[in-house]
Amino acid sequence: MLPALDPGNASPGTHQERRLLLPDRDELLLLEAGAGHQGDPHHVRRPPGRRFENVAAHHPGSHVHGLGSAFAANPVRSVSVPLPQDNHASGNLELGIVIVHYNTSEDLHRCLESIFAHPPACSFGVTVVDNASTDPGLAEVRTRFTGVDWILNRQNTGYAKGCNRGLAAHPAEWYLVLNPDIVVHPGALDALLACGRSHPRAGVIGPQLLNEDGTIQESCRRFYTLRTLLLRRTFLGRIFPRSEVVKRHLMRDFDHLSVQPVDWVLGGCILVSHRALERTGPMDERFFLYFEDVDWCYRMWQAGCEVLYTPDARFLHRHRRTSATGKLNRSFWLHLASLISFYEKWGLLVWLIKRWRDPLLMLMFWLTDLAALAGGFCLAYLVRRLGGPWFNQPLFPFAEYAPLLVYSLLLATVVFWSSGRYAAGALRAGRTVVADLQRAGTIFVLVLASTYLGHMDVISRAVLLIFLPILVVGVLGTRRFLQGIRQRLERGNLALERTLLAGSEVRIAGWLKDCGDLTGDGVDPVGYVCACPGSGTLPPLGNGRIPWLGRPAELPEVVRRYRASQVVIWSEADADPESLRLWGTLRGMGVRLRWMTEQAWLLAAGERAEVFGGALGVVRGSGQSRLFRSALRRLMDLAAGSVLAIPCGVLRLGERMRGDRGSRAVEKSVVLRDPWGRNPRVVIAYTADGRVRPLVRQWGLVQALLTGRITLWGTFSLADGLHWREPDPESKLAFWRGEPAPCALWGGPARDHDSGELGPWRRFWMRPGELETDIAAGSGENPDTGNNKVDEP
Repeated sequence: MLPALDPGNASPGTHQERRLLLPDRDELLLLEAGAGHQGDPHHVRRPPGRRFENVAAHHPGSHVHGLGSAFAANPVRSVSVPLPQDNHASGNLELGIVIVHYNTSEDLHRCLESIFAHPPACSFGVTVVDNASTDPGLAEVRTRFTGVDWILNRQNTGYAKGCNRGLAAHPAEWYLVLNPDIVVHPGALDALLACGRSHPRAGVIGPQLLNEDGTIQESCRRFYTLRTLLLRRTFLGRIFPRSEVVKRHLMRDFDHLSVQPVDWVLGGCILVSHRALERTGPMDERFFLYFEDVDWCYRMWQAGCEVLYTPDARFLHRHRRTSATGKLNRSFWLHLASLISFYEKWGLLVWLIKRWRDPLLMLMFWLTDLAALAGGFCLAYLVRRLGGPWFNQPLFPFAEYAPLLVYSLLLATVVFWSSGRYAAGALRAGRTVVADLQRAGTIFVLVLASTYLGHMDVISRAVLLIFLPILVVGVLGTRRFLQGIRQRLERGNLALERTLLAGSEVRIAGWLKDCGDLTGDGVDPVGYVCACPGSGTLPPLGNGRIPWLGRPAELPEVVRRYRASQVVIWSEADADPESLRLWGTLRGMGVRLRWMTEQAWLLAAGERAEVFGGALGVVRGSGQSRLFRSALRRLMDLAAGSVLAIPCGVLRLGERMRGDRGSRAVEKSVVLRDPWGRNPRVVIAYTADGRVRPLVRQWGLVQALLTGRITLWGTFSLADGLHWREPDPESKLAFWRGEPAPCALWGGPARDHDSGELGPWRRFWMRPGELETDIAAGSGENPDTGNNKVDEP
């Protein structure tokens, strides 16, 4: 009961706060309406309240009463928060029943038999998704029930993925997701549908489930807490079998005899509205088994839909609960993995870690580098100590090397930070071998020089020489180690960044169609935000997996509700006051903003921003300041060309003396097209069957390297110059970030070919310039430059 406020006891200017615990969010809406709150009622369903708070500790279904006569003197206006309008065609089924099966054909037979023995009084269809069962009884069930649609997976894809395949098979107004161990009672399907029709806000409805002895199963629950997990999933549950925490989690304070909004219901038998499915998306396929129902119900509440329990529809459920038997079986580990995935997705601590993932990753990267370098230095000292008899000079104690070690670690930190090794996204960079070798070489040269300049006679130069290969392995290995950990976590959906998509519905849909699997980019798209006329809603995108979550003005609330750490935007970064407030709010929340603009290359093109003619623009330098770098590149090309010319010239002379060059090789003169307009002509050697010859037999390329027509490494490879095509986004970015340079023997954007088992060094040697086969199948024609001269022997 809400206590009345005595006006006589209230002093002017004194604020008195009252807190009321409500059992139902509908009553929260009524309270908000009766108190004259001017906000949209849609917003009070969201966790961060303003004047009215949905306290997380008291979830729906807590069986707490309190409105009473609070509105006796304050009549309430009617408030309704409908689900999206049903966009289904009238010809679709009214009820689609989906059953995911795996090696339980006896239960499946009984389930299907009960469905067709007690069908609903409406159009319905049954879809069974089999996850590669090996049960011999399945063939008999398929023969018995020919009216069922069967989807046979070639492998066990998991419960959530199998369920989603069934949901997508036949559009329907309502979907009933069943486990094979469910038995339908007479009239249960019609009663469940009637409950759904009478509660338009209900997104998920769970019926009353009965054990085989007729007792009521505890099929509606409150959300998990840390104490609940400890008492339900550890030995503590046996020590405290009658804990009030467990009783509250299982809702034993509820009689299970009335219709009641609850936190979540068991996914063994749930009715889902198609309209709610559009608002939340299907089951999350990161859950192989278990917790997919908890996650789905949680998302229903987040989207403003109710999760309802009704005792009017009754089903028999042979609930085994094999994950809680105490044995470390496969079900236990699957349950544990799904539990970790659920809290990785919704847990506050994990969300904070992922929110600051970039600085934390870079800190881990830096500490790993320091540990590898310190360990490598100690290993080099140990090797020198063990090899003492082979050295004339004595080895001083390790304490004499400690200052040099500290100096080396500080120097490595400066070199790595200044060269971009710890820049954002560095662990996703592709070709970094050359850059890492340059960093390792710089550190070694500076450390070695410091021993001479500092007259450190106690330092053994042999220790430093042994340290050099260890340093190279450490620099390359730490990156590979952390990249492997990141990729493994992302493949298991444990390190994905929750991302909101905002902007034009058409552009987002096109991007989702072309982007493929986003887990490789560490992205977990939770939904999209787009302007919608009137009070309607928009359909989900990405094959129904990306639901519409609201309008652009609601972005901060949606970010909080779904704990997103990144917003991808398909619109211009407007500078009007309303947009600036929106961007400022998101930046204040620590959210990463990513604009998907077609002019993004301008950011890479401009070294600085300037106001020019009263407008803001970016300026790209002329490149004159990079003269020293270009000269250094040319010196390295000359050195590499001189080294290669010796073995290449000897082999070429040997072929001419034997007179068998014509039967073994063909040299073709072709024109290389590069973005800088140079278009040099080079000679490439191929074998008789059209494959490119190794670098040591490419006399023409060595000549081109010495004369400056090609370079050792760069942005564009020889293959890019031969097979010129419209540059992709990565090529555009590499172009604007790079410097004008000829086509390279090593480098360039990754090409769409299979490199087989060749590593980077072997590929450079065997396929110089990323070349593979003859460009025109032996015709001697370059498709971009016309006919080229073919030099026959």
